[in-house]
Parts: sequence; structure tokens; C-alpha cells
Amino acid sequence: MRLNAIQDQLARNGLALALAPGDDFRYAVGWSPLADERLTFLLIGPHEARLVIASVNAEEAVAHLGDALPIDRFTDDAGPFGVLQAAVEAQGSKTWLLSDDSRFDHSRILATIIHTTPGLSSEVMAPLRMRKDEEECRLLAECQRINDNAMRAGYEAMRPGMTELELADVIRRAFIANGTDKEAFIIVAYGEHSALPHHSPSDTVLREGPVLLDIGCYYHGYASDMTRVAYLGEPTPKFIEIHGLVERAVRAAKAVAKPGVAAENVDHAAREVITQGGYGPYFVHRVGHGIGLSVHEPPSVADGNTLKLPENAAFSIEPGIYLPGEFGVRLEEVVINRARGAEILSQIPRDIYVKPV
Repeated sequence: MRLNAIQDQLARNGLALALAPGDDFRYAVGWSPLADERLTFLLIGPHEARLVIASVNAEEAVAHLGDALPIDRFTDDAGPFGVLQAAVEAQGSKTWLLSDDSRFDHSRILATIIHTTPGLSSEVMAPLRMRKDEEECRLLAECQRINDNAMRAGYEAMRPGMTELELADVIRRAFIANGTDKEAFIIVAYGEHSALPHHSPSDTVLREGPVLLDIGCYYHGYASDMTRVAYLGEPTPKFIEIHGLVERAVRAAKAVAKPGVAAENVDHAAREVITQGGYGPYFVHRVGHGIGLSVHEPPSVADGNTLKLPENAAFSIEPGIYLPGEFGVRLEEVVINRARGAEILSQIPRDIYVKPV
């Protein structure tokens, strides 16, 4: 458990946390319960942590946490208010932070008890989660290995006549065969769909032309993410040109990334390449996002974020150019921000994967 590090931060700032089920909860104690309509809060103060949970879910909590922290149960008929109020008052803290993604109805109960609107837990949790330890880096690398294998399976299986959904299913089965916890997402975008950054696979039939693959999965709770492009048949000169420009943008951003560099500077490095190439208006998103227990977590690698990237932060570098009605190219790497520079986790080349037809 990472409770000691969290509590040190709380003690310095006179704070307490109420963590709802989710990735902050998992980061703190190594497990998170299923989020449902029943209130569940992990309450963490400077000197004590305790779990408030419905009786129907309490035994699962005991199975995962043992006697690591006190567990306060409430029944469905009594509801959570009284038990939560007693647990909050026992902490003695006046300033509470609540999970950013907590249910609104549960946040209202906490606000009633503390007589104010709580702040956001990311104030404390984001800086801690950004700096990965070596075990987290190992799990991220292993998850990316699984992702690489699934990408190779997708490359090998793609052919004219299959649908985006059928190709997505090949990748899904490769995730399972290689030991993933679960898939995070699978984007298969053929032809003009590749110009839609977050296209959902459909029954569109693949024919000659570009295919964008953006895939991710989980391994022991940690996520992977990667985007590559393939081409069924001979790539057009314009596609080759755009791919080359995006590849140079990836390299420029990677060259800038290192501990102490502002996150926005990594974004600027990639964006400058694409802008100078004449396609600036078609790069429509930030250059990257943090990754760990969540696929998207701090830091946001975007213009305006002056945060200095810490050593061992994990984040994506994923510039793209999207030409509506034609095609899109995005190339994405997850990197660890080492003292020597950005370490790429994937072993898959970023070249266009050309599949003869």
C-alpha cells in the first residue's frame, strides 16, 4: 500500500481524502471495489485510513484488504449517512478532497457532513501517481509487450473483405491469448474513418486503402496505448508524405522530453513540425496524456500546461494529421521520462505496414 506517502502529503497540507472506487483508490491500497449505486469511500487522513462500505460488499473488501485498515459497514435499510458522518468526524480534518470522478449523489452526502463543497483529490494524488516507481515501469512495459503482440496479430490478419469489427475481434482475442487483464479500447479505422480520431469500429468492409489501429489493454491494473497505420495495397504519395511528417513530429517531441521540461514544450515541438509542413489546422488534439492505472491521467502534454515533467512520468506522444473525407495518420508511443531522455516502450516500428492485395 502507498498510504504512508499519501498521508505524508496530507499532513503537510492539513487535508483528508475521500476516495471513491477507481484508480486513485486502487493506487492507495492495491485494490478497488466495484462502483455501484451504494456509497463507498476510502477515507484517508494524516494519521488514519478507514473504509466506509455497504455490508453487502464488505466481505469482498475483507478478502482483499484483510485487517490492513478498519472497515465501517452500513446496511441498505439504514443507508450510509450515519456511518459516514461518524467516520469523517473521527478523522478530525476540516478540509476534505474528493475523488474527481465521484458520483454526484455521493459527493452531496459528504458535502452535507463537512458543511462545504470538497476539493478534488487530484490535488494530492496526481503528483504522486505521475512519478512511477520501477515496479510500475516494469508493469507498463509488460503491458506494452502484450499490446505489441496484439498489433502484430492485427497486421497479419487484415485483408480486403473483412470488416473493421472483425479485425477488432482478432486484436481482442490476441489480448486474451497474451494474458491481458482486459482490453482498454480498440480503434480500427479504415479509409476516411481514419480521419476521425476516436472512430468506433463498424461493419465497414476493408478494401484497398489506409487502416489506422489505436489499441490498448491492461496488465495487473496498468494500461498500454499505441497507434500505428497500415495500408492495404500500395500507399499513395500523399499518404506517404503525411506519414513522414507525423513521424518527424514524433521524433521532435521525443527529443525534447526529459525531466524538468515543461509539458507544453513537448507538445510545441511536435506541433511546430506539422505546422511548418502546412498541416497545422489538421492536428486537432494535444500531443499526449499520462498513462498508468488509467489510460488517460496526468500529465496532460498540451499547450498551456507549464508543469515540469517529473522523472519516471509515463505519457504518450501521439501527433496526428486528419484530413476529413480522405484519411488520417496518427503515430503514438508511450514513453517513460528517464533522466537520459524519453524511453519508448513499444518494439513495433512506426513505418507504414504495407499489406499487398
